[in-house]
Amino acid sequence: DVDFDLDNVWPYNFCIGEVQCALGKALLKRVDSLIEKKTSRVTKFIKALKDFPELVFQKVPEGQTSSWHLLPARYEEKITGKTNHDFIELMYKAYSIKPAVQYYPLYRYPLFQKAGFGDADCPVTDHFFNNMVSFPFHSWMPDDQFDYMLESTIKTLKRLSGEI
Repeated sequence: DVDFDLDNVWPYNFCIGEVQCALGKALLKRVDSLIEKKTSRVTKFIKALKDFPELVFQKVPEGQTSSWHLLPARYEEKITGKTNHDFIELMYKAYSIKPAVQYYPLYRYPLFQKAGFGDADCPVTDHFFNNMVSFPFHSWMPDDQFDYMLESTIKTLKRLSGEI
């Protein structure tokens, strides 16, 4: 949990080391090609899942780009009667793929609650977080593993909807 180490003293050490800086500097030389590869994969993934309305992906506005740091989606349980946790569990048990729920909204952390910022009214954020599925996704994932994840996702969605 993210919390105060000392009562009412906000954490402030946000330093990164020399190795991380050197890696970041080297990656900046390839950032456009990395984003292009990730965008291509995301496009393939989302197009292949277009017939499954229970899985809703973010939309990137026209003329904008995303770095696709993550590949998150919202699993709409009202369509199948199953939850994002059912989806995550089946992906893991049947196919050894572990999607996750990541990045708590800040107002849910004890640190922000103790500081008086826990009473946020953010229904869209809460709905997304409560139904989030974040797929394993990184630029160095081999193509065969990415294709396996896509095929497994389709099989999982079909199983949860009772199609197979």
